[in-house]
Amino acid sequence: FEICDLGVTFDSTFSFNKHYLNITKKSSTIIGFINRTCKDFTNSDALKILYFSLVRSSLEYNSVVWSPSSVVHTQSLEAIQNRFLRFISYKCNIPRKPHSQYTPLLIKLNMTTLAARRKIIDLKFLYKIVNGFLNCPELLSCLNFIIPHCRTRSANTFYIPLQRTNYALCSPINRLMKITNDVQIDLFSFPSFECFCNFIAYL
Repeated sequence: FEICDLGVTFDSTFSFNKHYLNITKKSSTIIGFINRTCKDFTNSDALKILYFSLVRSSLEYNSVVWSPSSVVHTQSLEAIQNRFLRFISYKCNIPRKPHSQYTPLLIKLNMTTLAARRKIIDLKFLYKIVNGFLNCPELLSCLNFIIPHCRTRSANTFYIPLQRTNYALCSPINRLMKITNDVQIDLFSFPSFECFCNFIAYL
């Protein structure tokens, strides 16, 4: 079966393959529209606003649910942003060698990869769950907090049960806990959500 709920396409396997196909196809179409209608634009800020509002928003919508774990799907999403980066570098005369890495261009434009942004979105969502900004006891009960009985060197917040498959390890709840452990961040040590957002922006 296949259903669409709140902009996310689900199938019987919960692989989200159809969702990745849908959002990349839609975003590619909009990129083409921007390329055609903005051929006389030379202001990078204006082009970025169009990309952020019309394209990147679609590529990130509800990503906590469907964030990809495979390299193939991650690269297919990044390819959409890279297409925009090539366009803006050409229109705004930003030097870039052909077939070179996109990292210098991202830094120049004060942007990050979509994968990095999805991690930040995940951390923000988890922060809201554990600090009561989102009232969802069902999700909160799925989190495995580590309660140390003595002082240890480990700064992990969550215990992640051993999973037999990569699919289970990358499920939304396990992914959220793993990202938090990987960045070694204390979700309870920030006086406000704004302070937390400012901190993770530099991760």
